[in-house]
Amino acid sequence: MRKGFAPAALKSPDECLERLSARVPGYIRLTFLSAVVLGLAAHLYMFVNKLPNHDDIGHLFSSNYGVASGRWLLPQVLRLDGAFSIPWMIGLLSVLCLAGTACLTVSLLRIRRPLGCVAAAALMVTFPTVTATFTYMFTADGYFLSLLLSAFGAYAAVRWRWGSLLGAAAITLSMGIYQSYLSTAAALMVGALLFETLDGDKTFRQLFLRGLRLLAVLAAAVAAYMVIVRITTRQVALVDYMGISEMGKISLKELPQLLLKSYGRYVTFFLQDTGGYHFRALKYAFVLTALCTAALGVLLLRERRLGPARTALAVALAIVYPLAGNLIYIMVPGGNIHTLMIYGLVYTLIVPVSLVSYMGADLGKLRSFQAAASWVILLTVMLTAYSYALTANTAYLKIDLSMRQCVAYSTRLLDKIESCDGYRQGMPVVLLGSGVKEEALSPTPQMDNVHMIGVFNLGDFRTSYTYGHFLRYYLGFTGEVYLGGSEEAKALEALPSVRSMPLYPEIGSVQVIDGMAAVKLNG
Repeated sequence: MRKGFAPAALKSPDECLERLSARVPGYIRLTFLSAVVLGLAAHLYMFVNKLPNHDDIGHLFSSNYGVASGRWLLPQVLRLDGAFSIPWMIGLLSVLCLAGTACLTVSLLRIRRPLGCVAAAALMVTFPTVTATFTYMFTADGYFLSLLLSAFGAYAAVRWRWGSLLGAAAITLSMGIYQSYLSTAAALMVGALLFETLDGDKTFRQLFLRGLRLLAVLAAAVAAYMVIVRITTRQVALVDYMGISEMGKISLKELPQLLLKSYGRYVTFFLQDTGGYHFRALKYAFVLTALCTAALGVLLLRERRLGPARTALAVALAIVYPLAGNLIYIMVPGGNIHTLMIYGLVYTLIVPVSLVSYMGADLGKLRSFQAAASWVILLTVMLTAYSYALTANTAYLKIDLSMRQCVAYSTRLLDKIESCDGYRQGMPVVLLGSGVKEEALSPTPQMDNVHMIGVFNLGDFRTSYTYGHFLRYYLGFTGEVYLGGSEEAKALEALPSVRSMPLYPEIGSVQVIDGMAAVKLNG
């Protein structure tokens, strides 16, 4: 060993943690803590109860899911929390992933002020996509890991000089878990480039080349994902679920219509409130916030004097930003885009907070206007987050009530089956017409206006493809259950004696026929 050379001493875990903690900025700590606390507060109802939907019932004890939907990494990720759908464990891991995503977001979008960090965290952990995802509890932490990977991919590509390859890899892995979070990476990249343009310290050529590099990262990630999909689905056919088999197949003829759909979604979601997620007054607040944001942007451009080329680039990026956040409409043309797939929309509400935080005291004499606009933006965002939290807990209440109703309904149904003349323990049960909804399966019309994918009422549970699993897992019925539409049901429905049976719960609606207990739920 050379004289004067000594190997670096190995650091203890505590020393490594202290060093890492010292390097984390205060605004990141605040964002992370806010996201964890607010995330737990908003979704604790779901985490401390077992409130499933149809798919969660079917995957209560299984983590082998996703390859046929192009999510080749999802089965491996789901095994990290065990094979069971455990709400508290999965919920906590999900909140940690959301908190990490919030930290990467405030870093890339230049949010440094305390209230801005709290507001961004509140939005990101309460957005309706989060609530809808938690109804699919068995896969929630996997999906939110996908979200974190997508945000990390954008962070690596933007912040690290040689981070393009790592960024593309992270986004590819994210899509291998759940495809729709590509929009998050795209929105963060466009937003980060917008603020770099506003900085004014790079030439137009530098900014343009940087934009091309970020676009290449996204393109490389999508290309790598599609190659892996082809490899992993050789033995398993890719299902046509929500248009997933058509992903990436875009014709130039369709593009204008897809662009209109992508931008139009903001109108239907925020202003028309088709999902019922916002207080009525918020649509006016959204318009006012948009006007304030646009005014602040114009004033900032005037103060920075970026020149024609960079000003045009900043305006173009501001226009593209909403499209990036809702890229799912371009990714899956003709697909049924639902609440689980639109998380990128939340970034439209975050960018006004970013702009207020970024501007500082730039406006000089117009500080009063800037302060007033800041109040409008902050109050709108916080009220929106509260509206989302209220929506979440209303949805959880609906599932809770529906589960209790379904248990009571199913208990009466099984009692009638088991007391039927000729019934023997272990006899197969055939539920004729089980997939047909009926008015009697809506005992709480007060909750009928609560609409969100994954949020079920009694009728949804009874008519779902996993109702047989429900009877086994939640009611303890161990016999075989055949639902309407099965071969057993079709065979019985062809019999004249079955066609003449009255409907459940009337006397005679349950009969033993050909060694099976037949229940006529619908004609």
